[in-house]
Amino acid sequence: MRYLEEGVLRTVAAAAAVATDRFAGDRFVLSAATFEGAAAVIGRLADEEAEPAGGEDVIAVLLLPAWELEYLWQVLTTFHRARAGEPEAADLRELLQDLGHGHDRTLEQITEDLLRVVAVLTLDTPAVRTLAAAAARTLGLRAGDPPDAAAVPAALEEVRAAWHAVGIR
Repeated sequence: MRYLEEGVLRTVAAAAAVATDRFAGDRFVLSAATFEGAAAVIGRLADEEAEPAGGEDVIAVLLLPAWELEYLWQVLTTFHRARAGEPEAADLRELLQDLGHGHDRTLEQITEDLLRVVAVLTLDTPAVRTLAAAAARTLGLRAGDPPDAAAVPAALEEVRAAWHAVGIR
């Protein structure tokens, strides 16, 4: 995930900033600030992933403001446009292809990696809500009725299955 932050998003943000200063229009479709915002979110997630609290079997509940998720959605949508060959995203497509070579990734793989991150962050199912309620209770927060003790392991398996379905192990 770190390569998305440092090797892709921050580089695209820098290129977008230079393009904005030197040329008319948004040659990289989005503003440099949007790419930087997405990079910051990915960076924080990579930090969390590198230092998991409690070991491998822990699932963290992350609360992100809607505007941070919006950065990721905008970038993902723009990467899809570049991947599809839209003329407005031609400069972005070329840059992403070049960056991909340096990370042994294709434009398609970069887009899929970002999609996986967004899928994990936006997974909203009853199982996720059960795990969030259980996590809130361990922090001493009261968020309605506590989940059934048997429901928590089942919810964990359901979330893992959903993640596995989108290629996250």
